[in-house]
Amino acid sequence: MTNQSVASLDYELAEQFMKADFKFVERDLDENGQYDGILIGKKFFHLEGIFLFLTDRTLSHPEVPYAHEERGGKFANIIKSVGVGNRKVIWQPSDLFDLDNYLDANWFPAGLEMHYLELNEMNEAKDLYIERKISFLEYFFKRLDIYKYCELPTFIKYYRGVDLEKYKDKIRKITNDFPHLNEKGEVI
Repeated sequence: MTNQSVASLDYELAEQFMKADFKFVERDLDENGQYDGILIGKKFFHLEGIFLFLTDRTLSHPEVPYAHEERGGKFANIIKSVGVGNRKVIWQPSDLFDLDNYLDANWFPAGLEMHYLELNEMNEAKDLYIERKISFLEYFFKRLDIYKYCELPTFIKYYRGVDLEKYKDKIRKITNDFPHLNEKGEVI
């Protein structure tokens, strides 16, 4: 039951993420009035990084700065009293986000080093994501598959009993309209 709650939390994070204000894509223009792909890309990496960080049950994805606030609601005090917390993420880019440090950081748990081929596969997926040849969701799904295959203990602990194919399908449906960037920095 706890693991289903973890999956539900990920669905909620994805739903919140899809409600983020992506109007910066229209506002961030360079001196020629063209879209500033570098600035827009940094902001996308930051928002995607929040999702990747918060959904990484191995706690290995680099932490990115993000704001949060009280969720409120009529059950707020009850939820807090059982130790779950009642916070929600504020999905806004921050000037505190250091893209270079984020991209240079280690994104994987030490246990993955025992699986040489899979570690290489994850490093390749990270590179493809950084180059925007694959979307952050393709990276996210690859991470799920590799961590499951390698039976990383912290991953298994939180995903035991979760049907990962149904989980991925639900995340896909929630994020269906996410504005991805391609390798040229164009929003697609």
